[in-house]
Amino acid sequence: MTFGIAWAQSSATAPATGLAPAAPATTSGGSAALGFLVILGLLVIVGIAVKLYDRKRKRDAEAVHLQAQVSDALMRDARLAGLVLTPTANVPTWGRGPAIIELSGEVPDGAMRDTVLRVAREEAARLRPDVEIIDRLTVPHARAA
Repeated sequence: MTFGIAWAQSSATAPATGLAPAAPATTSGGSAALGFLVILGLLVIVGIAVKLYDRKRKRDAEAVHLQAQVSDALMRDARLAGLVLTPTANVPTWGRGPAIIELSGEVPDGAMRDTVLRVAREEAARLRPDVEIIDRLTVPHARAA
């Protein structure tokens, strides 16, 4: 049996270019971790945005419900028939402040104003105890003869 001689190949036989050999790519783990952190940060931001939107939507729905209930109570009262009354409800999105119902419209006299405010206050308190009523009702002046 005969064995042949084999020559090993090395990079020493490559032509000299004057450039340093390229460093191996060891930063792939660092960029993967950075990419993961960026994606995690974006998910957290999206989660917070969704939570805030949901909270605002719930508060708006609560305001609409409160406004509708007060409006219905004012329309059901026979003493207030024929009056154009508009309740506008606002429930704060941030914090735990009171809900605000603004009543606007025209009433014939002060006694009717008191009746409107009492009906609205009773209905609002039935739904939510911390309701503030803002009186924007107007009473026309008596006409001179």
